[in-house]
Amino acid sequence: MSVSPQHLLRAITESGLLQASEQGALIAEARRARKDPLEVASARLRLPREVFYRALAQQRGLPFCETCELVPDRERLALLPVRLLIRRGILPVQAPDGAPLLAISDPEQEAAIEAVATILGAPPRLSLAEPSALQAVLRRATGQAAASESGWDAVAFLHDLLRQAWLHRASDLHLDPQQDGLTIRMRVDGRLQPHGPVLPHEDANQLMTRIKVLGGLDIAERREPQDGGFSYRLEEEDQDLDLRLATIPTRREGERATLRILGVETQRLTIGNLGFSQQALARLRETLAQPHGLFLLTGPTGSGKTTTLYAALRELARPDLSVLTVEDPVEFMVEGVTQIQVDRAGKVTFARALRSLLRHDPDVLMVGEIRDRETTDVAVQAALTGHLVLSSLHTNRAAAAPVRLIDLGSEPFLLASVLRGALAQRLVRRLCERCRRPREAEPGELARMGHAEAARVWEPEGCPSCLGSGYQGRLAVTEALWVDSEIARAIEGRASEDRLLELARAKGGGSLLEDALAKVLSGETSPAEAWRARA
Repeated sequence: MSVSPQHLLRAITESGLLQASEQGALIAEARRARKDPLEVASARLRLPREVFYRALAQQRGLPFCETCELVPDRERLALLPVRLLIRRGILPVQAPDGAPLLAISDPEQEAAIEAVATILGAPPRLSLAEPSALQAVLRRATGQAAASESGWDAVAFLHDLLRQAWLHRASDLHLDPQQDGLTIRMRVDGRLQPHGPVLPHEDANQLMTRIKVLGGLDIAERREPQDGGFSYRLEEEDQDLDLRLATIPTRREGERATLRILGVETQRLTIGNLGFSQQALARLRETLAQPHGLFLLTGPTGSGKTTTLYAALRELARPDLSVLTVEDPVEFMVEGVTQIQVDRAGKVTFARALRSLLRHDPDVLMVGEIRDRETTDVAVQAALTGHLVLSSLHTNRAAAAPVRLIDLGSEPFLLASVLRGALAQRLVRRLCERCRRPREAEPGELARMGHAEAARVWEPEGCPSCLGSGYQGRLAVTEALWVDSEIARAIEGRASEDRLLELARAKGGGSLLEDALAKVLSGETSPAEAWRARA
């Protein structure tokens, strides 16, 4: 049994994800194209099918059963007719309190639900689940699906997996072999979440072969790590995906693969919508307007440094400037910017490419990362000779950037004369504006972030728009070291990180936690997320 597309479209219309005036047009378009209206709506609105069922659950006042919560209640499952369960899309699942709980795909089938209740001897609670996920778990639990069905198609499975990753706005896909099969997880807004049931090993091997063929890897090599990449076209969505692929053998059955989806969400971002405070944004734009000097983005892996660098490049890309980059890898192309990729064979390194680019009369140079003395020396020399140089550096705090460059061999007096600033950042999840709800901060909740007064904060609720997480997208939390004459003298004198941090804060630089607190009080993120941004 399945819910009619009209009922599901009506549910997302009531939730505000679809305008009432658009509903009829979508159905008409699906009829003309002889397609499922939900598939058309999913492509046009960029919504996974799960969203429709979340909206229906909200409309009917039912909880939504996440895929990871579809854990069969084996004792009650054994009491029920398998044919009835599969035909009607009903699965008894484990509940924390042990009470009868049914995951269903259609809330309208009252007769089937009553029949199950009669057999169980008690009225069960109901939870709505997405039908395909429910059926996959149900068939596996009842032995109705072979370990590897003859009709299983790795090509079609990968296509649907990449489509779902795009619809969920995922940045990465993790394919991890476990004892009972291959688990698949998506990273959405920086958090990993399970996707679909465990894939049997036989099917996982086919899927891995398909991925390795697309990525240009050796399909016969299973004992060494391999790296590759490929582009993939989603025709229905008119979307091209660029993917970076890495595989590695594991001690369990099969290889682990990680697919990074490059640039889908970040290629439209500008420095104005990354979440910077007005003060930080003004100083950043002032620094980018400088004719020469060195500016650094710092932070750990995954803190959004590359995203901010690309946003800065868009700010600088105009006809009167020559903007060149050297990157590893080039994640996506920026119009008006010449981009060079580091050669893994060692023929094109950051330092060698940077030296070559200086002969091409650049105004702005972007180096993906400064990681050794040679690159440090060339970057500083480029900044000294009249170029604006942008780069990233792996340090936790902005004040640690000059200390790190000096450790890499940069002369303090040269660095002091070229460094314009360093910006440390972290990423926190942005509260969903559709479902966030206000409350008074609990006693002491904000005290650890330096705010002792009573205040109103916002917390996640969960709705169809944010897939029940309460968050949608991310924003940057920053702290800055803006170099003036006093800080330059301190750098020249090899001042410690603590001393530079003290000078930066005295000049209004603030800290990561202070910026995070400001975003809590403005309702952009929650206290729990803000606390994660502390250094």
